[in-house]
Amino acid sequence: MAQIDQAVRSLRSSKVLLADGDANGAMNRLYYALFHAACAALAYRGITVPKTHSGLIASFGANFVKSGEVSVELGKLLNQTEHERLAADYTGDVVDPAGLPTLIAKGETFIAAMQNLIGPTATT
Repeated sequence: MAQIDQAVRSLRSSKVLLADGDANGAMNRLYYALFHAACAALAYRGITVPKTHSGLIASFGANFVKSGEVSVELGKLLNQTEHERLAADYTGDVVDPAGLPTLIAKGETFIAAMQNLIGPTATT
């Protein structure tokens, strides 16, 4: 599934950017890794993917977190990374690189959870 592939590539890019000292770029790629994984899960279920980031987050929460299929913690991670990405991309705030390894590890968990929801079609 193309969206899961994009999620994995974005997560890999996040790690490379962090290692290169670009914490803001790493946060951007981390958010988009989760974004693409969430899009994949919604599309797999036949749910129209909203056109806005806030709509995607709300739809993901309503369809996967409220049902208990995805933990509240992972649902909050999508929202948190979007908030931090917006601050880094548009306000000039600098992301603290110290917290990124933990967030990236949680991002790996998020993507794995979406792959599990989708099943064998999630990998190419």
